[in-house]
Amino acid sequence: MRRCEPWDTIMSLQRLENLLLANSGSLTPAQALAELGTPSTSIAVLENGAISSVCHSTVGDDDATVFQACSISKPITALAIMRLIDDGHFTLESTVSQLLPADILNILMEGSPASQKSIIEEITVGQLMSHTSGLSVHGFGGYSSPDKIPSTADILLGRSPANNLRVRLELLPGFTYCYSGGGITVLQIILESVMGMPFPKILQEVVLGPLGMNRSFYGRLPKDENNAASAYLTGHVRADTPHHVQPELAAAGLWTTPTDLLKAVRAVQQSLKGGGFLKQETAKDMLTRRKANMGLSWFISPNDTDFSHGGANNPGFRCIVSGFAQLGDQSVPDNCGYAIMTNSAEGDAVIGQLGQALCYLNEWPLASLTRNVTPVTPFGDIKRLTGDLWRSYTGGWKDCDGNVYQIAENDGEPFLYYNGLGPIRMVPAATPGARNATGDVVSFVLEGLKLLLKCDQGILTVQDGEQRESRALERTAES
Repeated sequence: MRRCEPWDTIMSLQRLENLLLANSGSLTPAQALAELGTPSTSIAVLENGAISSVCHSTVGDDDATVFQACSISKPITALAIMRLIDDGHFTLESTVSQLLPADILNILMEGSPASQKSIIEEITVGQLMSHTSGLSVHGFGGYSSPDKIPSTADILLGRSPANNLRVRLELLPGFTYCYSGGGITVLQIILESVMGMPFPKILQEVVLGPLGMNRSFYGRLPKDENNAASAYLTGHVRADTPHHVQPELAAAGLWTTPTDLLKAVRAVQQSLKGGGFLKQETAKDMLTRRKANMGLSWFISPNDTDFSHGGANNPGFRCIVSGFAQLGDQSVPDNCGYAIMTNSAEGDAVIGQLGQALCYLNEWPLASLTRNVTPVTPFGDIKRLTGDLWRSYTGGWKDCDGNVYQIAENDGEPFLYYNGLGPIRMVPAATPGARNATGDVVSFVLEGLKLLLKCDQGILTVQDGEQRESRALERTAES
């Protein structure tokens, strides 16, 4: 694993820009990303504790522009909860019956069988944070009109003007993972009840201020905020409204920048080593897997190398943050991570390609959320040497439908012919695992297409980049 140095952050972003330029023809990186779907793509990289940032934008945004953090609001809220636990305000085992106002507790029980009362009362803070509480409502659509915003009671009841179903117990607490924005909204009310102040002020005093997240706030966009991203449907088409108001603050109401998100990631990483924002054991507990791959409001990679969260708010914000941490036996880069925020409904694919590219260029393992949330075809590393392994795959191949694939050499580089049509250039894929231990490329992007060719121990596989279909090919008789 390559060791990260403080000066690498700027170089990391420069390498990424060079990769974008190589894939963009005559377009600038901002223009190329707009063609892929996002008018503004704000990126920050954390390496050995140092943060650098850039914003590629065709609409005038910069790296200080705030974006809606969408569901990344949840793990930042979780940081506040864990800090308050460290300070003795409550515990992970504290129950809603102990912490919620009586009227809110009654709302959660309203319309449910009487037998559920004792079950609901014993839902814990830890279950709410890990999405194992059994409470319903996955997410929230937000509100285009700032004049008709529901109260938290309206949201829990699913009562007009709230545009969500009511929050109710649907599964036994602790039984399984079921993502619940409704449960996180209950946590929002708990924090306000325990601390006796509005949620935005709690987060400012407990997390945002102490961590120096100076371009971050929960709640409505202030009238004097003149550097906020506006939502788009594509890289060129504006949404009908610049953003939706999200009264579900803990679940979806954070405005921030990628740089500030990495300050939070860095605080968790430092806490894991002791002497950080959280007690060491608290940080470890936060990143301990409960059900599925969920810790306490962070997704934990299956191989225990990173913690991440993504987000999507209507009408057009998409984002991700990932931090590396040695949660198991596998070696990971020290104090490293990245955050990407976009202002488009088409941002997921761009985030997936950029996330793969950052991990590839920095020789990091592929962060699990980048791989799993939106499978995408990686960028091609056009200027990277291919090695010689591909030469053993030259000749004819066929798939189960009888389509013929011919790998041939042209001026020392690999090309593909499909049913005699082509040639299509085979470009090294800019994703971790694209090379084997000897440096030979084993995964190629078919230039201009969302298809990959993979060479693995004599087997040639063609794979849709979105992973909807994968076909192992067979040698033709004449090869």
